[in-house]
Amino acid sequence: MSGKAVTAVILVIVVLAGAAYLLMPRPAPGVQKKLPGKIRLGVILPLSTASYASAGQEALRGIKMAVEEINSNGGVLGKNVELVIRDTKGDPNTAINGATDLITKEKVPIIIGFYSSTVTYASMNAIKGYRPLVFVLGASSVKVESLVGQERWFFHMHPWDYHRQGTVIEFFLHHMKETPKKIFVAYEDGVYGTTSYEYFVNLSKKENASWTVVGESFKTGSSDFSSVVLKAKQQNPDVFYIVGYPGDYPVFFRNEKENNFNPKLTFIVAPEFPGYPKDIGDYVAGVDVWSPYLSTPEARAFVKKFEDKFGRPPEYWAPFGYTATKMACKAIENVKSLSKENLINALEKVQIESPLGTVKFKQTGKTLHQVVDRLFVVQWQKGKVVILYPEEYKSGNLIYPVLTWSQRGG
Repeated sequence: MSGKAVTAVILVIVVLAGAAYLLMPRPAPGVQKKLPGKIRLGVILPLSTASYASAGQEALRGIKMAVEEINSNGGVLGKNVELVIRDTKGDPNTAINGATDLITKEKVPIIIGFYSSTVTYASMNAIKGYRPLVFVLGASSVKVESLVGQERWFFHMHPWDYHRQGTVIEFFLHHMKETPKKIFVAYEDGVYGTTSYEYFVNLSKKENASWTVVGESFKTGSSDFSSVVLKAKQQNPDVFYIVGYPGDYPVFFRNEKENNFNPKLTFIVAPEFPGYPKDIGDYVAGVDVWSPYLSTPEARAFVKKFEDKFGRPPEYWAPFGYTATKMACKAIENVKSLSKENLINALEKVQIESPLGTVKFKQTGKTLHQVVDRLFVVQWQKGKVVILYPEEYKSGNLIYPVLTWSQRGG
């Protein structure tokens, strides 16, 4: 056979092979041919640092509860869910390394977790080039929102600064018998605290609030806040408003008592950690994104499951982790794929009944995908939480002014 004939035969074979390939049935773009043996979800939380660990561990309890329920009911698409967990230790660099490892080495389809605004901001800034699918449980600072809120791969559970401070100011202005004249704000000096303080000051001005605001920053995780407490005492405020992390509040309350500082009300963020009645006593009020004392059927059912398992009521990070995991697994179930684009599309449509109510992603502010934007104001009274706001959930009235330390005894 001549060289030209050989060439012609080869060309015919190549053309036929190419045509056969094009005619072969192939999955739609982004759809995996076969799912792996297990559905692996990345989890990244602060699990071993005093200021942050109580919240991170509580979120992980909720996540594990969801996974146990899902696996006991046949898993996702008949496959067990497995968690790949990384501890941020509340440190930005550790968090960046952990998140990068989950993306590049473990290749998980979605990462659930994160907590503080400072750590989340650093992490998102470092990993945004990968465009990973993340479901962020925490981070309230609008600096995080400005950085990634418009990204389709970013899904957010927690309310932002403007949701929280708007609720606090609404309560102080319109739901107290006596509007405070002076408010002292002690705020942690990271992204979370500083932006919270700025929002509180700016929104107070916008709402024409008549109170005076004085602020002082502090380093979260410190073993003593007496210097801040003494500055606040010198100002003699009606309300002492502390914006910190769970490990900070018992220290502040111990220092308040030691220094006989008696504001009419001490107000904090997320006041419903179960140990607080022992650690901080009665009368503390605060703003929270969920309460185990809600009377909705889904909330009551979750609280009972949690109490049966752990012997106490949950703090809000548990239903946050639980709900996020259920939403992620529901999206995988619906789309039958771990492809990022397909999962994003599925999450944008997912809706479930949860301890937080009927939840789905909605657009709010500068965020494409937001779950929670409603908050509650509560107060500890006689070892139990009373819901003060919103009105439709109200279960009692604010005690104001509270008893002084000497009047409380003990």
